[in-house]
Amino acid sequence: WSRLAAPNSYPTEDTTGVETATLYNIGVRSVTPAESFKVHPRIDRFHIQPRLKKLQERAAGLDWATAEALAFGSLLAEGYNVRLSGQDVGRGTFSQRHAMMVCQESERVYVPLNHMGAANSRQRMGKLEVVNSNLCEEAVVGFEYGVSVEDPFTLAIWEAQFGDFYNNSQTIFDGYIASGEAKWGQQNGLVLLLPHGFDGGGPDHSSCRLERHLLLSNDPMDGHVCAMPNIYVAYPTTPAQFFHLLRRQVKRNFRKPLIVAAPKILLRLASATSTLNEMSPGTCFRPVLDDPTTRDPRAVKRVMIVSGKLYYDLAKLKSENPLGEHVAIVRVEELTPFPRRELFHVLSRYANATDFVWVQEEPRNAGAYAFAAPRIKSLLPKHAELRYVGR
Repeated sequence: WSRLAAPNSYPTEDTTGVETATLYNIGVRSVTPAESFKVHPRIDRFHIQPRLKKLQERAAGLDWATAEALAFGSLLAEGYNVRLSGQDVGRGTFSQRHAMMVCQESERVYVPLNHMGAANSRQRMGKLEVVNSNLCEEAVVGFEYGVSVEDPFTLAIWEAQFGDFYNNSQTIFDGYIASGEAKWGQQNGLVLLLPHGFDGGGPDHSSCRLERHLLLSNDPMDGHVCAMPNIYVAYPTTPAQFFHLLRRQVKRNFRKPLIVAAPKILLRLASATSTLNEMSPGTCFRPVLDDPTTRDPRAVKRVMIVSGKLYYDLAKLKSENPLGEHVAIVRVEELTPFPRRELFHVLSRYANATDFVWVQEEPRNAGAYAFAAPRIKSLLPKHAELRYVGR
């Protein structure tokens, strides 16, 4: 902790990109089993070979699991440790990760990223620890909080099987993660991955309760007050954004807890991919993403503001509508600290827009609307209103 600082103001973010050649090598090693190690044929067919093919194409879009492996591997190569725990995290709830492999003959467990080898003899390699924990969220999250406090240079991550399952650890969230720094001056950099999305999974498998986490944030309503938040809450929409979030967590000179509304359906959505260039040197996490399809900002009459996976449904509808050129879809990727400056800069591009809409798939009394709406309204042109569209 002596090498870190107390966060007194908003930080100047460093780039978190990595050389593409390094990322390529990490990606290959992330799916390279040991010699005489028999991999399950389905893992070879549906996980190993597709990743290798995408990496070899270079310009091809990489999925979320690959971006995560690149983030882990690049941190390990820089000497940081990574600890990932949760229910079935080795395989991943949605069979997307396979960070650990099991030999089909000997049942030996193998973690490929722990066998990359250092770039030079003086470089210390970090270790990836993959822990399949039991369904006792309060105890597990409490332990991982302790890991993040004990060693700030270990990226400690807890992943819920579904975002809803965090509710059994609510006391750890409230009493330690969100308030420990205010009570004891104790920073922590714990990352909580909470799969979120209304995909037909029912009341126990849909929502990570974004509204509850945002209620824990001390982000000021008044944008003129400059204060560091007690927690970071993000809802990224691309693998590259996720990659930068994970690396940023330990590359900073301070520690803050990070709550991520993690993907489910986006894990395999063809349009939700990123290239190696989006993770290369000079790139970093962007709290707000402008509409990449807008050709003429002056033609835009309606600005739709969204956070999370619903963006892809809206983008598809826009591309199919002949009036789509008059609509811009802006993504808020980080909800707290609320990115006022970045969002104001993007909204300012659409000088002729008269209709501003917040769109979400969650019910109106849930999701990010109640938190984001008053902050967005303060950024809109005079006399402009923010409409709500959602459940």
